[in-house]
Amino acid sequence: MLQVFTNKAMMTRRDFLKTVSAAMMGVMASSCTPEPKESAAKASKYFGLQIYGMGPELENDLPNGFRTVKEMGYSTLELAGYREGKVGMFAAPIDIMEYRRMAEEAGLTISSSHVRPSLRAYTEDNKSELLDFWKKTLDDHVKLDVKYLIQPALPQCRSLEETQHVAALFNEVGQLSKAAGIEWGLHNDAGFCYRVAPGGEQSLYLLEGRYPEGSRQIMDVLLEETDPALVTFEYDCMAAVQGFNDPVEYLQRYPQRFHLLHVRDYAALGQSGMLNYERIFRQFHANGYADFYVEDENARSGHQTERLRESAAYLMNAEFV
Repeated sequence: MLQVFTNKAMMTRRDFLKTVSAAMMGVMASSCTPEPKESAAKASKYFGLQIYGMGPELENDLPNGFRTVKEMGYSTLELAGYREGKVGMFAAPIDIMEYRRMAEEAGLTISSSHVRPSLRAYTEDNKSELLDFWKKTLDDHVKLDVKYLIQPALPQCRSLEETQHVAALFNEVGQLSKAAGIEWGLHNDAGFCYRVAPGGEQSLYLLEGRYPEGSRQIMDVLLEETDPALVTFEYDCMAAVQGFNDPVEYLQRYPQRFHLLHVRDYAALGQSGMLNYERIFRQFHANGYADFYVEDENARSGHQTERLRESAAYLMNAEFV
């Protein structure tokens, strides 16, 4: 049944017929839209997959796994499992250039990579070791021609001072990466929502009670004390929600810091109802950015292909992406 609303208390018969006629024409026009336009819109969508999410289902047979990823609708890949010129987490690592060749043969582009040094704490004593690690890593990723190089987790951050020191080192890594033509950044996990206090001995996460005076959230310290020209952020929306942060609030507060997103859910995208991805994507796009990767952390479930196919379908059908 067609409903017509008006601000006037009364409506003439002629006005009513005009309004109904216009509304019906709109309904008819939308129902008669040729299918190829919708197909073209879906075909133009461009989104990526963090390969960790497909786990052994990808790595046990890379050529066929890549073809499956492409067929599902993904266009780009974000690597995980890089170490010393090779890639692999669930099977024997292979040379990065061989990995790139197989991906490209399937029509996929490697545009980002997650890499984390083995050092647990970043200090002045191991600073040269840390920078040497990133120099070698950058050399390899220049060969891959990636757009982004992302550190997926934090080193030790027990106090405000230690976190500020980490931020300063991140700026130095970002400078090296910028010189190599790659955007360097950080991927948040729920630990980014912990707080650190001046002179503290451990990071704090209290649902009740007061934090020590001068304490700040680790995420805020890193956002405010890294140089936007050198360090970007890959915003994991679910990690933010798990830490009781609002992704949209952060995208609004720091509109030029989050250049890419990780989108995930407890199962396939959009199934838990925990995240309002429409609001998130609308704000992200309004900030001027478009790159994002689907992530799924149940890598050994044995159902990853099915889940990632459902996530791709969700994105293909979402008018806000």
